[in-house]
Amino acid sequence: MLAEVMRGLRGAISSLAWALLAAVVLTGCLPGSDDEPEKTKGPPKEVADVIARLERTTQRRDFGVLCNELFTRSARARAGGKDCVALMRETAKDVRKARIRLLDVEIDGNRAKARVRTTAEGQTALEETIDLVRERGRYRISALAS
Repeated sequence: MLAEVMRGLRGAISSLAWALLAAVVLTGCLPGSDDEPEKTKGPPKEVADVIARLERTTQRRDFGVLCNELFTRSARARAGGKDCVALMRETAKDVRKARIRLLDVEIDGNRAKARVRTTAEGQTALEETIDLVRERGRYRISALAS
């Protein structure tokens, strides 16, 4: 009797496993399916990483990273030079829950454009373009245009 129960249980588990496998195959959820998005790499990923880092540094109010690591030298100079951190802090003092969503990236050699949608608490969402330039071996923010 125990042997029959065990055989029935193994059969049920086996049937369930095959049914689940069939469902996964039919829905295209196995790795390597045609619907699986490709991972972004190369310059587009580098730009996406800069935009993600811009969002994090803005949320954390880490304007030293913004001025010293994310801006190009000329962007930093336009943002106050040695006073960049203080000016950015003052400019962003009322910004809460800042979000930056990357919409599109265009690469043109050492230059790139990132189209983004920015939102913050109590403010209207804006679509903007962030210009980036490869400087000192990586993309950095050179300008922001609405």
